Amino acid sequence: MKTRHPLLLIGLVVTFASARAQGNALLDSAQAAYARGAYADALALYDSVYQEQTSAALLFNIGNCHMKLDDVPHAVLFYERAIRLEPGAEDIRANLDHARQQVVDRIHELPAFTLGSFWDRLRGGKDEDQWARRALWSCLALFAGATAFLFVRQGLVRRLLLGGTALALICTVVATALGAYRVKEVNDRSEAIIMLSKVDVLGEPRQGATTVFVLHEGTKISVLSDQNGWYEVKLASGSVGWAPPGSLERI
Repeated sequence: MKTRHPLLLIGLVVTFASARAQGNALLDSAQAAYARGAYADALALYDSVYQEQTSAALLFNIGNCHMKLDDVPHAVLFYERAIRLEPGAEDIRANLDHARQQVVDRIHELPAFTLGSFWDRLRGGKDEDQWARRALWSCLALFAGATAFLFVRQGLVRRLLLGGTALALICTVVATALGAYRVKEVNDRSEAIIMLSKVDVLGEPRQGATTVFVLHEGTKISVLSDQNGWYEVKLASGSVGWAPPGSLERI
């Protein structure tokens, strides 16, 4: 009985290594297909990897494939998903802006305060888990400093430890807050992309209701609620209406 646990652990490690190797092989094949211009083949391979894992780079590549295939709404969708994981990525932002230029609708956003790219790099950087790791390291430094402070008797050293512990506490609080913010941001499902070429947004969630405005594929909207498959949507300009089932895909 005792030998089963090591064997089980070895089996899990081998399975994980095999899956990772297979994923890397699919990525290599996808990149090769993309390089020779076989964008549909590359997309199929990237999608296979996407079923098992995700990353900003993978979502970016999927968006590029859709863009090459002139599928603007899906390109916008995957660029938006990628930029959530890596808000400071300039290449993703550039491609997203280019894709948005192909969208018919030009929605004027309400003025909002923003810190621009500095805030993007600060909150997201190149790793969506970076603030969680920093919070753990800061917490470890906090406990180490507090423990050392209890045993050290020299005045100067105690003051240095006290200052270092206070700094670690501040870092822990800030990193934890930013980590929580990133988790909420990455898991947010309140935004979506219109996927149909033309969508009549109605005043009520039923067929035959009055059309309040029209949207086209690739437009980004906020989803306020859903009812019987209909989506209550809001534009950046403030307009609100109901989009029919199957007309959008959440970011």
